[in-house]
Amino acid sequence: MVRRRDFLRQSLLTGAAASAPALAVSPVVATAAPALAAAPARMEGRVATTTRAWVIGTPAGIGNLKLVDRPLRAPGPGEVLIEVHASSINARDKGIVARFFPVGTHKADVPLAEGAGRVVAVGAGVSRIAPGDRVASVHFPTWVDGRWDPAVYEADIGNTLDGWLADRIVLPESGLVKLPDAISYEGAATLASSGVTAWHALSVVANVKPGQIVLSLGTGGVSTVGVQLAKMAGARVVVTSSSDEKLERMKALGAEWTVNYRTTPEWGAVVAKLTGGVDVVLENVGRATLDQSMDACGNGATLVMIGTGPLPAKLPTMPGLYTKNLLLKGISAGSRRMFEDLLVALAANRWQPVIEKTFEFADAIAAFREMERSDHVGKVLIRHR
Repeated sequence: MVRRRDFLRQSLLTGAAASAPALAVSPVVATAAPALAAAPARMEGRVATTTRAWVIGTPAGIGNLKLVDRPLRAPGPGEVLIEVHASSINARDKGIVARFFPVGTHKADVPLAEGAGRVVAVGAGVSRIAPGDRVASVHFPTWVDGRWDPAVYEADIGNTLDGWLADRIVLPESGLVKLPDAISYEGAATLASSGVTAWHALSVVANVKPGQIVLSLGTGGVSTVGVQLAKMAGARVVVTSSSDEKLERMKALGAEWTVNYRTTPEWGAVVAKLTGGVDVVLENVGRATLDQSMDACGNGATLVMIGTGPLPAKLPTMPGLYTKNLLLKGISAGSRRMFEDLLVALAANRWQPVIEKTFEFADAIAAFREMERSDHVGKVLIRHR
């Protein structure tokens, strides 16, 4: 079951997207711009007319992903053509490839929300980005800055807009960020979902300060970059996992404490005893672990709900919500402004990504199988060139 399904479906069924106020963002980006016969406004050399891409097959599923040659249209107004250098897989991509992901009415053919590459052509009206720029893109290209609006789900790269799993792609300029020289294509390709989400949680919501204690659940993409960002902020970190070997690797990233939740089912009380009570929780699982996370909290702690797994058999009782005055906040990825701020921080700290394994573009199915096993620490990367 896809983790975000029941949580996000409820939001959409209540009509939140239709009733939410408009964002103060750059011009609206169409989810499927028409093909253009005219040449783009600016280009770098000759623009290719075809691209290799992995598309979702029929029936949908990892094993039916198809590598095809498809026409490549010129970028229209407000769009940018990118030569992809690297991409990476998130947990939600498994559901998207299986056509189980419920968010968004239009479904794209090419998956993956995270990637990075070099601009080769831009359409009319593009002003922030130029041919030759090294770029990545946010998850939701219409969320440039300001408050969250559920309407951004309708323009979702890798879900409702064709994603990064191709040689060349056309994306809206509104979502693109330029990469600092210190950030490689490989590193940037791990950030749009995992990195921006962790930054949103720790820096925007929780405003983590030196000396505070951060609890991060698991060892996936959000967790690993979350540990790195927490350490950059001067915080101390505790990590949970079912694998002692993975926990040792998280200690190497800087975690001061680790707890195996498989051998310690009541891990919340153990974390509280070890730390005196945490200040911030990256709740990467969802309601199934919420009670344990709250048990781990100190007074006035902030829990940022990132995971949206299915309802557990026993609903959470949320211990300490009132007696500890806890703050529970849900988030979905982040805005372009958050991505830009994240890149500044990572470049200044000489950050390096945590990549479990790298696959070649032709081996994308094997990369998805690696992700499916859930036996990794950090990210699963695909090298395109």
